[in-house]
Amino acid sequence: MGVARLVVSFLELLEAEVRALGAGLLDLKIASILAWVAGCLILTGFLLVVSGVFFTLRRAVSGPAALVATGLITLAVSGGLLWGARKIVRRA
Repeated sequence: MGVARLVVSFLELLEAEVRALGAGLLDLKIASILAWVAGCLILTGFLLVVSGVFFTLRRAVSGPAALVATGLITLAVSGGLLWGARKIVRRA
């Protein structure tokens, strides 16, 4: 009788853990979808800022010069972000 009760208890525990894992996976899926949406919105915002800088510079200088200046600013910002990320990874 003791072994049967132990097996039943173990199976009930296993069932509860599987349910908890399923709920955790659902939360993980929702969080990853929200992270992707946030990433797309951040990229869109960055592109709008870059285009705003370009159109502002285009009024002051010629089109090609505005493109070069905007490209250099964008490269500087992205290089700084990568450098910061590299420092964070090296710390960990």
